[in-house]
Amino acid sequence: MALKLNSEREPYKEFYGSNVEQMPMLIADGRVPISVAGLMQRRLDVRNSGADVKSSYMDNYFDTCDAVAYHPDGRAKIVLDSQTLRDMNEKSKRNGGALVLTEEDYETLEGEEFKGGKLEKVNESLSRADAKSNLVWKVLARDQALLDDYVDYIFAEGKERFGYDTVMGVYPSSAHGNTPEMRAWYVGRLEGRSGADGRDDLVSGSGRLLGIAPEAPGAPGKGASNTRAYNMADLQAFDDTMKGLEVILNPDVLRPLAALRKKL
Repeated sequence: MALKLNSEREPYKEFYGSNVEQMPMLIADGRVPISVAGLMQRRLDVRNSGADVKSSYMDNYFDTCDAVAYHPDGRAKIVLDSQTLRDMNEKSKRNGGALVLTEEDYETLEGEEFKGGKLEKVNESLSRADAKSNLVWKVLARDQALLDDYVDYIFAEGKERFGYDTVMGVYPSSAHGNTPEMRAWYVGRLEGRSGADGRDDLVSGSGRLLGIAPEAPGAPGKGASNTRAYNMADLQAFDDTMKGLEVILNPDVLRPLAALRKKL
């Protein structure tokens, strides 16, 4: 019998179904649920991959481990990498599709709080400038350079494939009872304008979590995960420079650079 010396474990694995059922399986498999920022980076990373891989990320929605907690008084708090979401299971106390929190639970959560329900410009698709400056997207992205690059990419893809001029809306919910509640942020598919949605039903059978193996490139905690070699603005500057050089240089000189550009 041959020895199995190499793992065939998938670096990124889909866990489809009710979040309260799938999250325990994801954790038991030694994986970390993807965050909004992680999904943004992953979509950028596979932009020049095969059509099937790129489509899997761009043409599907994903639930994340980033949470939004709603207080009955109208406050809302964004909780990144929520431990409460990671710990949820079928026995977790729920109200509809949300986890029920105590008053103490809400107050002790660490995260950016928006008071009085004053989340800016919600329930509508955004312009490119508004998406880059939106406070919710800024918190979820964790890095302005990542947000800028992702916005440019989503707007370019949305325009090319569907003719969209506005995308990436923010769609919050609210507490539906007399106690605080928590839901997960999910990011929509490109055809649906790839919004950040805080109305996620954690019980729905059509949930989709993405579990990351610790050994996966860019896994949380790896030093290289925050390395950003180039962004969309860099590529545009490169293209503009190439157009200028085409006028004065022999095409044979530029051919290797053109070949390299196709790989970026």
